[in-house]
Amino acid sequence: MLLPVNPAGRPQGKDDAADPFVPDLSEGAETGVYLALLELLDEGLVITGDEVILDANGAACRLLRRDYRQVAGRPLAELFPSERAFLDARARLFIHGETRGSLSIALPDGGTRDFRFIAAARLRPGIHALILSPGALPASDGEPSAPYDAIWPRLAGALVQPLIVVDADGRINAANAAALRMLRVAREDAIGHLASACMHIVWPEPGAPPLAQVRVGSAQRDTPAHVLPGPRAGWRLLLLQDATPRGKGRASPAAAPAVPLSIASPSTASPGARADTSAMYLNSHDLLTGLPNRSLFEARFADAVARARQRRCSLAVMRIDLDGFKTVNRELGDRVGDTALRLAAQRLAAALGQDGVIARERSDNFMVLLPDVDHVGEAERCAEDLRRALEQPVAAAGNTISLTASIGIALFPQDAQSLDAMLGCARAALDHARRLGRNRIRLYHPEADRADVERHHFAAGLRHALERRQLELHFQPLVDARDGRIRAGEALLRWNHPRLGQIPYSRFIGAVRDGSLIARLGDWALQAACRLARNWPQSQGQPLVVTVNIAIEHVQQGDLLAGVSTALAASGLPPHCLELDLDEQVLEEESPVLAGMLKELAARGVRLAIDDFGRGLCSIPRLKRHPLRALKLHPALVRGVGRQEQDEAIVEAIASMAAPLGLEVYARGVADEAQQAFLGALDCHLQQGPLFGRPMSAAAFQAFLLTRT
Repeated sequence: MLLPVNPAGRPQGKDDAADPFVPDLSEGAETGVYLALLELLDEGLVITGDEVILDANGAACRLLRRDYRQVAGRPLAELFPSERAFLDARARLFIHGETRGSLSIALPDGGTRDFRFIAAARLRPGIHALILSPGALPASDGEPSAPYDAIWPRLAGALVQPLIVVDADGRINAANAAALRMLRVAREDAIGHLASACMHIVWPEPGAPPLAQVRVGSAQRDTPAHVLPGPRAGWRLLLLQDATPRGKGRASPAAAPAVPLSIASPSTASPGARADTSAMYLNSHDLLTGLPNRSLFEARFADAVARARQRRCSLAVMRIDLDGFKTVNRELGDRVGDTALRLAAQRLAAALGQDGVIARERSDNFMVLLPDVDHVGEAERCAEDLRRALEQPVAAAGNTISLTASIGIALFPQDAQSLDAMLGCARAALDHARRLGRNRIRLYHPEADRADVERHHFAAGLRHALERRQLELHFQPLVDARDGRIRAGEALLRWNHPRLGQIPYSRFIGAVRDGSLIARLGDWALQAACRLARNWPQSQGQPLVVTVNIAIEHVQQGDLLAGVSTALAASGLPPHCLELDLDEQVLEEESPVLAGMLKELAARGVRLAIDDFGRGLCSIPRLKRHPLRALKLHPALVRGVGRQEQDEAIVEAIASMAAPLGLEVYARGVADEAQQAFLGALDCHLQQGPLFGRPMSAAAFQAFLLTRT
């Protein structure tokens, strides 16, 4: 939906969708409305992400002494004299939320210039606004900022389509000329008055599409209005369909397309329209479940891909199989099976909500499209919601039927880009989930096929690796980035394969399906790590901590408490020098036995941490269930710092959440100083990664410690 904008200072040219300097105002991109209005401001206004400038008005370009092409789409760091200045400014503005102050900006000629700024961080996740004025801020608090109610009348006036700004109290804060004509009121009778005095508004329910219905005066029918978020909490923008007849001042359809209207229901449509609607429905939906079919799913996928490319985000495609459903048809009959299938489809559709599309592929197989995915955790949370939707048995024709589902997930564009390829990746992930047992969720991994080939070879050889002394530990330092002091060493298991050489744990553990074997490997790693750590030198007078990764199978099928006790007793290592890095899945367990075991370990002084935190974030409310001391950020999130704004937003959220809970936050995978500085600004000072030292053998790590103490 392109909104006509009054002439302004933006570069002009033909109305070509491929023109990179035409703002994106497509429907659903709410920020597009604001970006279209930038030229109405006299102040320099910059809309930016954490790393890249999204847009700027003409005043900002003049102040920065740059052409529009040298601002929009360019790295934000280019505006600052140095990388350190950029990191400091980003921390002030986007992390600490400083709203007013001064900034030193680099000019193209090599000089610098001081600007006063007013900042609004996180207008939306990863989107910020900066208003720039020349001159440094005086010693006092500076000049008062222009109030929103002085700016928004100018912004509303930019649109030809009727626009009304309604504040949190229901009063009209701004309305453009088109809206006043439509309301048939003078400006002084509208601005500052309750909106209900001149129109009746039916706002959309929470979770419903952002369409309101507006009735003006004695009009016989409602006018649809698109609802957009306003400039303050609780404020809303109403973008109305202009009902003015064509030829009496109304723009042409190409210039001012209407807000999308609701489709008339078949009961109110004409017989011909009902027939057309029925034919369209039959061609695009599955008759048994009422869900979309493959044809409609393909169309929705194409739309979602176009939006993902525009927003530079991702989307997810899932394949869902109902575990063992053929048994229901075989034992209870097709009629009962069809009823159960319809009920399962209803539950899945309700769990997915309006954000995605679920289609029936065939029999008991479903496809899911989840658009606008900014982080893999969103897809995992959605899949978990779908899996849990089937936890309660369904009642069909007097039978109680228990259902579970296995789910495979593929991501665009990381895994594939066409629908067929995406479905192929999701199928591979689904097959992996089913091999692990029913009721599982798995993401597609490009090395999954290779893992299948290796599985049988590894599984046989690994059973003898302990007896043949083919296992060893490597260690990687955990450093306090403030002073460089080493705080801990993380134990990393390696298998010295007689033919393939040294194999890291992450590669061979996928071959192990036997939980008791994983527990045996874990016990061996515990004993070896404690024995080696007992001989480590102190760091600046403080004992070092050894961290050992504990698999969920070790917790579930091994005797972890006995294994820890044995390792500590045999090595003489004090309990407070041992940290167990638990799999995030521990937070999903409801077992009282598990909770009691973890409490006993904590009571003995052993530190407990959650490893690779941030993959799902659904576990946050459960963090206080166990006596945890720390969270270790998933390396994928840390790698995204400085590259993916959404990853940075998630890291900020975790750091903000952890402090009130009394949890330390460790960062794994830190590779450069920019990541170190960003994390340090969040008080995440305990860091690990290539910047501080790669994994090394036990002997090399011991020598490394001697050079640093």
